[in-house]
Amino acid sequence: MQGPIAIFSDNDRAIDYPNVICFYQYIQCEDTEAASVYENACCCLIDYREPGQAVRKANQIRSQFPQMPLLLVTDVTNPFSDQHMVQITGVGRLRLLFWQANDTEEMLSEIQSLLYPEYSTKSQHIAFILSVYNEEQRFVHVKTFAERLQAFIRSHIIEGSIYLIDDGSHDGTNALIKALEAATDLSVNRINQNLSPLLQTRELGRNTRKAGTYLEGMRTIGADYYVFVDADDSFFIEDIARMINVVQQGYYDVVIGTKDMTAENRSLLRSVVSFGKRVISRPFLPTGVVDSQTGLKVMSSVAVKRMFPHLKEQLGLALDLEMMFIAKRLQLRVLQLPVKCIDRDGSHIHVWKDSIRFLRSIIDIWRLDRRVR
Repeated sequence: MQGPIAIFSDNDRAIDYPNVICFYQYIQCEDTEAASVYENACCCLIDYREPGQAVRKANQIRSQFPQMPLLLVTDVTNPFSDQHMVQITGVGRLRLLFWQANDTEEMLSEIQSLLYPEYSTKSQHIAFILSVYNEEQRFVHVKTFAERLQAFIRSHIIEGSIYLIDDGSHDGTNALIKALEAATDLSVNRINQNLSPLLQTRELGRNTRKAGTYLEGMRTIGADYYVFVDADDSFFIEDIARMINVVQQGYYDVVIGTKDMTAENRSLLRSVVSFGKRVISRPFLPTGVVDSQTGLKVMSSVAVKRMFPHLKEQLGLALDLEMMFIAKRLQLRVLQLPVKCIDRDGSHIHVWKDSIRFLRSIIDIWRLDRRVR
């Protein structure tokens, strides 16, 4: 039997919970309630007028139960901002409800989507696109990351698929990712059986320095949201979940990570070169964005559809910068968040050679894209 819904409320909105959620068991908890009272809850509903107080309660819950689904109640008079959303930790599903008087149906719908995401009418598909190239020597990292993403999808997102796209490898990478695909249980417990399997592999047959894998994903994969992420297990699931939660709220079209202040194992040379790139590329970036090159981005399907016609495979690694310049020209809403990252040994980045290419690409981007509207 499913546990109750745990409700934390300051009663400022005077929501009649006994009648609003009469179809569910619930317990109304005090702010100082011990975790043992709600540890068996199926989800927690947080209804505080002050967003900061709601964030504190959400993080208190997630510190004990990081996978706990949360429904945050707000309204237009004192709404949650993106800065409140990104402060919430954990990896569990997160929904935001803008309450209007007697809007019982909407609240029930949001609770339904938290408790039974595989049957939700609002279920949205998320594509995780991982570029791989000559990863045979460090394939353990690729395999580990793919497995962690699978566990995340099965537990929290449901309508998600992973795409490992081989960027023209000439070692044994392609055979390894195909073996991983064959060994993966491709089925996922979801109502829409027409969606893609849990894990798929694709091969470009040529090396595009990552750009072609992005464009292949945009062109051939249908999804509501796209997560472009390096395949070497350098990023953390919690940061990915946080970025997905922000994009799904509709505040932003694109959320990108920056690792420049948080990367572990980064050499002094790469830190200096990265700083120089940030300074040079600043005029090409949307307001609030200082770093285009971190390999973690989440985009809505609208953003992907608007940007794709303008993107160019020949730019290689500089495609990340072109994405941000196109987003700026199209006036898309872009948010950048600090993310934790581990710089793995065996990176295919050639610091000096790629830096020279990057400078040339800046000229090309300005020449080819400055008239985009």
